[in-house]
Amino acid sequence: MRVAMTKGSLLIPPTYFAVAHPVALAGPFDFRFFVGAASITDEGAREAIDVDDTVSRLLPFTDGWPVRRREQLGALLTAATARAVQAWRPDIIHQHFAYGSRAAVRASRTCGAPSLVTVHGGDAFVPLSPPSSRRPLGRPALARMKRDVAAMYAQARAVLAVSSYIADIAARGGADVAKLIVHYQGVDTELFRPRSAERAETPRVLFVGRLSEVKGVHDLVEASIAAVRSRPHELVFVGDGPERSALDRAAEHHPHIRITGSLTSDRVREELTAAHVLVLPTRVNGIAREAAGLVLLEAQACEVPVIAYDSGGTSEMLRDGETGWLVPEADTAALAARLLEALSLSAEERDDLGRRGRGFVVAERSLARSAEELAEIYRELPT
Repeated sequence: MRVAMTKGSLLIPPTYFAVAHPVALAGPFDFRFFVGAASITDEGAREAIDVDDTVSRLLPFTDGWPVRRREQLGALLTAATARAVQAWRPDIIHQHFAYGSRAAVRASRTCGAPSLVTVHGGDAFVPLSPPSSRRPLGRPALARMKRDVAAMYAQARAVLAVSSYIADIAARGGADVAKLIVHYQGVDTELFRPRSAERAETPRVLFVGRLSEVKGVHDLVEASIAAVRSRPHELVFVGDGPERSALDRAAEHHPHIRITGSLTSDRVREELTAAHVLVLPTRVNGIAREAAGLVLLEAQACEVPVIAYDSGGTSEMLRDGETGWLVPEADTAALAARLLEALSLSAEERDDLGRRGRGFVVAERSLARSAEELAEIYRELPT
């Protein structure tokens, strides 16, 4: 079965999720990516997938241009991307994100291949976003995205949501409930697994993600400063973003804070396995909340307990009180208290929590299980 994977742009890192299922299902299925523009700096990922990059194919002189400019060009070349999909004669077209989906919709209509879309988060909120949520110059772009999402929902034979929370949002935004399927993305439990080496004596609290205000990085700094007086620890931020400079200043005044910047997937995994606890304090962003939080699954697969704000789909990514803890959103006092509790665990208690976390991910949120479910969806997709 030939599956055309379509996406407005393919950037690796950070979007490893886009390639996880094609790699896991290679063999029974023949995958090819069709994107407006691609930027793949991870050689392993580049070798693992077949990518048709419209901008590079038609305008090779732009390969050295900034990614953002190439993405903008790709958005103007959706007809060419659609023709490439049609020429490949896929059995199924699988779009990632309901916006940026014009090529998928056009190709599906023209060649008759059934399509489906995975809704990841921000795209589900587009139909619910009022024009007032954008500056005047951004409102036409919002209107275009709304049209794209509506067209994708109408064309798709199935709408896959990465959590029950996002499925509910998609339904509110116009997706046909009869088409909706909750499809957890899952993580590779062979790749993310505990390491045998002992963790450092000083407990390490870890954050992995975009260093932005909505990711709750300042809440975590506040909670860590409150907790470090009673329980000395190291606080490590992995990632980059608009709050990087503010966090660098915090680290100058509080030496237990360290910011690594963006890391390769291998280095991120090393940081995960060395951590005592991972924290994901994502806050509401306008009308949007955390769609799922795959990093919670990656940490638990490494037998690392997790703490997260009870926001959006995060509650579906852990077992509260069994593999980690949920904290009321934006409650920094409660976050500090939970952090103290996690840092106060004995090695035996932490190991027990970690084993339960890995058991949960292996049984219910693994990439292997997610890939099997996706294969079944492909086979049963209405024609």
